[in-house]
This record gives sequence, structure tokens and C-alpha cells, in this order.
Amino acid sequence: MKNCAIYSPQMDLDRVAGIVKDLYPKHKVEVSEKGARIAVISRKWFRSSRFGLNIMTSQTQPGEFAVMKNGMGNYFAGLPAENAAVQEKLLIQISALNMVIGVETDQEITGPFREALLELADRLNGIVFMGTRELLDSRGRLIMDLDGRSEVDDLVVTAHASLLDGDLVVTESGRRRKERSERILEEQGVRYNAHLPVRAGDEEVTIRSVEEIAKRAIALCITALKGECHGAGESPKDTRSLVNRVIRQNGAEDFFTPKEGEFLKAEAPEHGDIAAYSWGYEAYTVLLWALGYVDALETPDRICDVPEMVSLLQEQENYKGFVKGARMRAKSEILDAADLIYRYNWVCVDSRLKGEQAPGGLDAGVVYERHRALNWLIRYREQEWDEVTIDT
Repeated sequence: MKNCAIYSPQMDLDRVAGIVKDLYPKHKVEVSEKGARIAVISRKWFRSSRFGLNIMTSQTQPGEFAVMKNGMGNYFAGLPAENAAVQEKLLIQISALNMVIGVETDQEITGPFREALLELADRLNGIVFMGTRELLDSRGRLIMDLDGRSEVDDLVVTAHASLLDGDLVVTESGRRRKERSERILEEQGVRYNAHLPVRAGDEEVTIRSVEEIAKRAIALCITALKGECHGAGESPKDTRSLVNRVIRQNGAEDFFTPKEGEFLKAEAPEHGDIAAYSWGYEAYTVLLWALGYVDALETPDRICDVPEMVSLLQEQENYKGFVKGARMRAKSEILDAADLIYRYNWVCVDSRLKGEQAPGGLDAGVVYERHRALNWLIRYREQEWDEVTIDT
């Protein structure tokens, strides 16, 4: 057996390097500049050996990590588990993961090598996918294999300190909200995963301020406008003139994230960026709804009415007028929408992994953008816009 990956709720790359050096004091340990790759080298008289650790986290590669974690959660949620309680806790643990360490080796993972990897997992509060079929705890006990078998009676869920007072705390308002969302999905004939955890309750969340939301909405509208113009083949000169006019009108020069700023400066943006930023109208619509400019968030089965959404900003003289005209929606309504979109997104991801169309005509792109905007609104993991993760 030469396949192994360690999954952890931790995200500190320096901590991983420190543990590896402690476990291998007589070996040469090479750490890449950003800490995402570690090589452990043993040199003897007539031979040398080495293995590598490739590390991905929710901070260094948020998009790729979210896809990996969603796929892992969906897969284990679909297994016919012989111990439903262990499966439920495993899914909660997967939802709290922030790091995966892939072990790159030509050695058999047995004996002292295996024990060292289990020790690494233990110090990181991690779980281990050993071989191609078995998910183990840090003591080497089978949590679940691909047939749904378990050899443990319980699983202790661990999370990063930033989450201990967040998503994993079950409150009565959070529990009721989960039940409400599942009733809506059932009425719509959309399947759902009953094992997905309760999300944060009213007591735990502070919604972003009207001013924050208004600035983010304007930034999304402007970057989507640039994406739309380039996608439609408008000249770079005309696009730049239009975008700059809207920025000046709203005093929006400082509203953009670093990545958005780079996109706005690009004379000939990449095709992928044009498409990605054009989707920003969907997130912009969610923020308009939160500000009271849109009456309801309909089922996410079609793209928004772009001209209508843009007109709602055009009708305001400037940013100050936009804020003055806002009527902030209640926290409970925003949390209701965030919980529901979380469960919509699970079924969209699950359908994609199975090569199926999402049920109920759901548009996975619309769902994704709404999920991102709502996670930002409720300060999910206190992440800023460029770092917002879309966990299911």
C-alpha cells in the first residue's frame, strides 16, 4: 500500500513543518517557500530514500479545496453506513476540514512509516485515508470504509478554533431553520441530505452593515458590468469609459478587492475571468434583496433579470443615496435564505458528481453565486469576499 492522505481541521502550514521535523530529527526536511510542499530525505552509505507531503488548505486554494471537500462529504453521505451515528459525525467532521496532506511515496506505508503518519494525523486532530478504501482515525481504527463498515462506536469531532463557537454549535433557532429548509425542499420535490449539520443560529451571527453591503453590491455590479461588456464584444475603450463613469458616480474607487482591482485594470481580461465576473450579477441581486431593493429571492432555477437589477442602482444618484434608500432585511430572513441555499447547493454538487441534472430545474451557477453572497452576508468564518468558501 502506497496511498495515503491526511485530512485535518487545522490550516497552519508552519505547524505541519514543525511536526514533521520533530518526527524526523535525523532526516533532512526540505520545506518549500510557502510551506505547501515538504520533502523528507534519508541518506545512508549506499542508498537514500525520500517521501513528499503536498499540502492544500481552505486558505491557499479555497476553490479547489471546497470542491474536494464537497465531493468527499457527498460520497460518504451516500454510503450505506452500518453505523448511522458514526456517519453523521464523520460528515460534520468533513464539513470542518481545512487541510489535506497528500503523501507522495514509493515506499510501502507500513511499520514505523505508517506509525509516523498516524502520529502526524494525531497532532493535527486529523483523519487518514489509508490505501484506497479505508478512512481511519489517528489510532489506526476504521472509521468507515467504502462499503460503509465501521470499527469504532463513536467519533470525536474536532474543529479549528475559529469554528468552535460557530457552525458546529447547535442552537434551537438553527435546528428549526434546518427543519424549515428541509420542508421547503420536500415540498419542491428536491432531495436533500438529512445528515448535513445545523448551521449557526440567530444568537451567533452578526450580519454585515448596510454600508458594507452597499459597497460590496456596487463593486459586484461594476465588475459584472465590465465582464458583460467584454463578453458582448464591446471595445476596451468604451468599456473602460463606462466602468470609470459608474465608479466616479458612486465614489467607488476603494470598494474593490485586490482581485477585482486587477480585473478592472486589465485591458484584455482572460475569458475565464470575464465569465466569472459576469456571474457577479447573481450575488449582486442577493445583496439588493438584503438591502430591501428586491422583494423576494425566488427559487434559484433561472438567472436574474440583469437590466432590472442594474436599474435599481442606476435610479440612485450615488452611493449615499443607495444607502439612504435601503431597508435592511431582518437577520432571521437572511439566515433562512443562507440555510436553504446551503442545502440547495449540496444537491447541485451531488448531482454534478453523479453526472445528473440538478432536480427541480435548479441552476447550479445561480445557486453557487447566491451561496457565496449569503455566506459573506452572515460572516461565515469571517471571510472577506475573495476568500469566501462555499462548503456543503
